[in-house]
Amino acid sequence: MAEQLLTVPNDADGMMPMLDVAIIGAGLSGLSLAEKLLRKKSNIGVFEARERCGGRILSASAPAQVFTADLGPTWLWPMDQPLITALAERLGLTLFPQWDRGQSLYQVQANAIPASYIDTQTHADARRIAGGCQQLIDGLLQHIPERVLHLGHRLLGLSDQGSHVDLTFATDNSVNTIQARQVVLAAPPRLLANSITFQPALALGLLSLMQDTPTWMAGHAKAVLVYEQAFWRLQGYSGNAISPYPSAVLAEVYDACSHDTGTSALFGFFGLPAQIREQYQDSLSALIVRQMVGLFGPAAANPLSVVIQDWSREPFTSVPADRIPVFEHPVYGHRALQLDHWQDKLYFCGTETAGRSGGYLEGALDASDRVFSALTL
Repeated sequence: MAEQLLTVPNDADGMMPMLDVAIIGAGLSGLSLAEKLLRKKSNIGVFEARERCGGRILSASAPAQVFTADLGPTWLWPMDQPLITALAERLGLTLFPQWDRGQSLYQVQANAIPASYIDTQTHADARRIAGGCQQLIDGLLQHIPERVLHLGHRLLGLSDQGSHVDLTFATDNSVNTIQARQVVLAAPPRLLANSITFQPALALGLLSLMQDTPTWMAGHAKAVLVYEQAFWRLQGYSGNAISPYPSAVLAEVYDACSHDTGTSALFGFFGLPAQIREQYQDSLSALIVRQMVGLFGPAAANPLSVVIQDWSREPFTSVPADRIPVFEHPVYGHRALQLDHWQDKLYFCGTETAGRSGGYLEGALDASDRVFSALTL
């Protein structure tokens, strides 16, 4: 691939000068930062390795269904998360409570009869977004000009040039270099540490910190099962089911019906670690259905579709270290990831750098607010 300097025409002299700010990553944090910066700076760019925006926010349509299922983040909590709640309100999105009515199930082993109980606390304040969390991304994109977005740009390296930073990207058919006065890395620190080069090299302590920061959701997988009707509701079940035994395919299951109940669905988080999921990849759908029958009975035997999203197989989310299961919520927001580097030219953003609600949608916005304040002082 030939390397070239990436230039963008403008009306004055046919060439665009270096960017004021280059944002790496078109997830919630990167796009919310771009939307805010565009009110003050027009000369910015957002660069995304994928051919889509959203990052770990992914609301996919089930085959042959007019229905979007959240395969990444699912909930927000208005009582504790003011930033994401305010964004949803500003974008005119509809929030609705997670369905929890009826009996929940707890199964201690595969062949055991599930025990039933009433659960009113797990999702007491949890809300879902009508149409899926992708509505957040679509809403932000309405305020970001197309000229700002550069999809299919995989960052290879950063080089501090004193007055600016050179950014080298790989696209489908070339390697391009652009220049920016400031760079914001709105991507998981561990992914950055494993995929790009820094010149000069980052301090060993900072690089080790990045490598030791687990990427939220990177080792996880989710499944969505779409049915003709919400038979569990008709039978008096909430759809909540906990299966903590080691061989359970899905460790947690919840109701995923659309807000208007036009589509009936269940979704679950995998209990099997990434290595086991890979071994049984071709059988996962059948194994999930068998587990649902063991929980809810014969009515669960014939889903219209089963959609699986395994984040450990996403190269722009996960690295090999993320395949090791994380059993507790990581501590995010290390001070070193909240400071500027390269004399105010390099910033870290993204939910893993948030001082509050790290790993959540709220954390992504907390981080973008912090970086926005730093860039516009």
